[in-house]
Order: sequence, then structure tokens, then C-alpha cells
Amino acid sequence: MDARTVTDATLDVERTAQLVHDAASRLELTAAGFRLLRVGNHIVMASLDGKVVARVRYLSRQPLEHHIAHHSRLKQLTRAGAPFVAPLCDPCRLSDGRIVTFWPMQSPASELSLEALVELAWRCHRIEASGALPVWDPEECFLTRWTTRVPLMEARGVPGRVRAFLEVTLHRRLGALSECWADSGGAAQSRVLIHGDVYSPNVVRRGDGTLAFVDLDSVGIGPPEVDLSTVRVQYQRHNQDPHVVERILAAYQGAVNERLLAEIYATDEINELVWLACLWGVVPGADQELTRRVDHWDDPTLRWQEF
Repeated sequence: MDARTVTDATLDVERTAQLVHDAASRLELTAAGFRLLRVGNHIVMASLDGKVVARVRYLSRQPLEHHIAHHSRLKQLTRAGAPFVAPLCDPCRLSDGRIVTFWPMQSPASELSLEALVELAWRCHRIEASGALPVWDPEECFLTRWTTRVPLMEARGVPGRVRAFLEVTLHRRLGALSECWADSGGAAQSRVLIHGDVYSPNVVRRGDGTLAFVDLDSVGIGPPEVDLSTVRVQYQRHNQDPHVVERILAAYQGAVNERLLAEIYATDEINELVWLACLWGVVPGADQELTRRVDHWDDPTLRWQEF
């Protein structure tokens, strides 16, 4: 455990808000202070004047240049018609070394239906994907996330039995997904521009009334089932919709590999628990909800609480 892991695990909101304010002022984005908006894969803060959102990474194994190049591609895709909210500027470093990105504040898209979410994913999939984007691979996607999150889970005190359950279950489900991916042709699969994290909290309503995606770290090239799977997790595990698969198939305007969708969904289920484990001791109620999900893992009727 290194010093950066400990620092990020403690989540010093006041210190982070001051560092974000300093960076935003330096870039002339806003002179206002910042408040904590939410904690997830990033520390997300909003300026007090309601104009800017800042997303601070806990840890990053990629150099700053990698993130700058990714943001450049996002701007190009937005200009090409992708339903994305473009960043305000290139990523930069806070004075403590953490990477921060700045985005324009948008209105949340409340009461978003499954059909609207699938339609927005379809709009994304129709945009011509660039070969410069990262290509989705199941092992790279899920194992990299697991590896980068383990130090944070350890630093925040996630119990060993919970971490062991997450690791064993993730590897078992990833094995089945990788086999399905290979059987279906893998690299030869239909690959489109994917958002990579299609949950309704990652959708906003712009000033002109149109919907757009935020949280663009996972944008890349992959099968459409990647995006449809996260829709399924939200409406099946959280909303307990018994007809979620039928509704997704009816709403999506392209072909869907149902076996691949099922295997990605099964892996996404455990991946969401890994994400929740990173909120241990930081977000009120996250500890109890994670323990509840683990203890009742085989009960599909258990409604997952939102965080």
C-alpha cells in the first residue's frame, strides 16, 4: 500500500475541493468554489456557480498524455454527432499529482425509460468508430478494473471474505464470457462505437432538450451488447423488471447476440459489486448494501439499492 492509495482512500473532500478550485481558477473556467457531488469511480465535484463539473481520479496508471489523447478523440466524436457532452479542456494534474477533468454542468435526465436509454445507445452505435479508440476485450476490460481497484478496497478495509467472493466470482464469470466471446468470433464480432457504461445517471439533458452521455472514460469500439448489458443490470437488478430482455430486444434497432448479452450481463453483475466495494467506508450505506448483495447473491428477486 503506497502513500497515494492511503491518501485517496481517506477522501479528504475539503482538500480536494481546494485543489480543484485552484486548477479551475488557473484555467479560467470559474472562480467559484467546489462542493462534493458524488463518489464513484471518481470524486465528482460541482462548482458553486453551477457551471462546471470536475472529476478527479483516485489513481491512474496511465500517463497524462494518454488521457489528453482520449479527450481529443471524444471531442472529434462529439463533432461527428456522437451523443456525448464534450469536455471543457484537456485533462490536467492537481498540485498533488491526481488527474482532473472539467465538464460543463448539465441537467440530469430524470425518469429515463429503458426504451429511451436503449435508443440513446443506438444513436451512439450508429456513429462511425475510429480505429484509434480502445477495442473492447473482456479480460482486459474486467481484469484491469479489478486490478486497479484491489488496492483501494484493501485501503478502505473491505473484509477479506467479501474480497475473496468478488475475486472468485468475477474470474468464474469472466471465464464463461471469454469462452463465449471466442466462440462467437471475438475480434470478428460486429464492433461499433460504445459508451461502455450506459446507466441512466450517466445521461443528461442538454439545454436544447436532447439527451447525451457523460462519464466517457470507457468509450471505445466493441459489440453493442456491452452497452445493452449495463441497461439490463439497471432494469433487472435495480428495477426488478421481469421483461427487461424482451424490452431491450424490442427497443434496439440492430441485431443482438442474446448469448453474448447474457454472459456480459453476468459479468457486469459482479463488476458492479466490485465498484460498490470501492465506496466502503466512504459513502453511507455502501458497506451494508454490499454485504447484503453478497449474502443474498443467488436471490434474483433482491432489489439492489442505488448509490
